[in-house]
Amino acid sequence: MIVDHISNWRRYGFGPAWEQMMCWLENYAPGGSGSLAGLKDGTHPLADGFVNVATLASRPLSGSLYECHKRFCDVQMVVEGQEWLFNAATTGLTLNGAFDDQRDIGFFQPAPAEVSRVTLAPGTFALLFPWDAHLPAIAVDGVPAPLRKCVGKIPLEALRLS
Repeated sequence: MIVDHISNWRRYGFGPAWEQMMCWLENYAPGGSGSLAGLKDGTHPLADGFVNVATLASRPLSGSLYECHKRFCDVQMVVEGQEWLFNAATTGLTLNGAFDDQRDIGFFQPAPAEVSRVTLAPGTFALLFPWDAHLPAIAVDGVPAPLRKCVGKIPLEALRLS
């Protein structure tokens, strides 16, 4: 997992798919030229991947399942509100049920023993790879609150990784 401020995304040379995704997200970050009022919930296609925009409430940690993907990397960015995002390595974890290849998602239970937690607020993004089990949209300090976020999906094969 990489967590950074949106103004630093150009430091990561992950190639054209990364550049397209991050330019799109930067447009709606604080100080960006995009209007949040004009940002519609739903799926926004890109040449390599897409962005899902959602308005929701952050959720309690209790009962939430870690997720992972095989084909896509997530780029998660909050545009309004804040959330806790938990992360752990998928190594040694067992899926809770079958991996859904069509939706590219699998869930883990119980929670990993060793996790990290970051707070995502407007202006901060997290890049999550297929080897990152993650738990997004968790209520900060256990208090559910309104949240608006973008979750970009970039095919792992479209990223230039070394």
